[in-house]
Amino acid sequence: MSLSRGSLLRPLIGVAVSVVCLALLLRAVSLAEVTESLRVGNVLVVIPAVALYFAGTLVRSLRWRALLYWHALPVGLLFRSLVIGLMVNDLLPGRLGELARVFLLARNANVPIGTSLASIVVERVLDGIALTALLGVGIVLSGAGDWLLQLAVVSAGLFAAATAVIVWATLARETARRLGYWFASLFPGRFQDILRRLVDGVLGGLAPLARGTVAVEVLALSLLAWTVEASMYLVIMVGFQVPGGLAAGFMGTAVANLATLVPSSPGYVGTFDLALQSVLVSVFGAAPADATSYTLVVHLALLVPVVLVGLFFLWRENLTLPELGRRPRRVPQPPVARR
Repeated sequence: MSLSRGSLLRPLIGVAVSVVCLALLLRAVSLAEVTESLRVGNVLVVIPAVALYFAGTLVRSLRWRALLYWHALPVGLLFRSLVIGLMVNDLLPGRLGELARVFLLARNANVPIGTSLASIVVERVLDGIALTALLGVGIVLSGAGDWLLQLAVVSAGLFAAATAVIVWATLARETARRLGYWFASLFPGRFQDILRRLVDGVLGGLAPLARGTVAVEVLALSLLAWTVEASMYLVIMVGFQVPGGLAAGFMGTAVANLATLVPSSPGYVGTFDLALQSVLVSVFGAAPADATSYTLVVHLALLVPVVLVGLFFLWRENLTLPELGRRPRRVPQPPVARR
């Protein structure tokens, strides 16, 4: 099948953005300065930092299980699928790791595609809420303002709007279904049944949020997961002479990960790094070389272990990266909700 011009253009735009961000990242420091900062730093702090990252991933797996409440899936399956998805995002463009997670749950647990997609969309919104909260805490602790305060306001507004849509679709399910079916009717007949099943799957995936206890649980787990990941940033700070303490850890985590919303090359190269270095230098007065070396270590600690473990899990699944993109043999129907 030939690739469309759009499918070729998007990765190129991402690579171009990454190149520009890396150029901006390195313009204020020399390679010799960064190398010296890395030499005097304590790289052993990466060991507990990576452990914290995988602990946060386990918390995310618990959150995913709560979002897929009706299916009662084992945490081990969700953890493996999540790590494989993160690995794919780090190696391939276009956030294909999210589709890989959908494929794995359809293949291994007969979870409807729409249900998995709905859970992942809710995850992204919850992540945005948690990151905005961390950013707010960092601003309060540091007294920073200007563009960071503006970022917090924009982020809060964006994710509040997304939350409102999710809450509406959850509580007004029949209205949302009629709207989805109407949208499906705009397509040729051969696609309408597929789209209707997708609408049913998505609404089925949102159904657990109608239970107040589930909604509170997934929000609490989101805040916990990102707090644990921020602890990873703080641990690495100890080894690399980066000032700011708790405020820098929270703010750096929030800004760096919100920056990954900008199109970039696989692994969020450039966008993540420039955002994190800029916060440390402009807000907390870190030396550019120390901030840059710290940023590179954090990014490698986030990428390398996940890629290695994800490839191992993929091998255990007896799959290859190309096979993750294949459509499941059948699309399972949404289960009947338990009362």
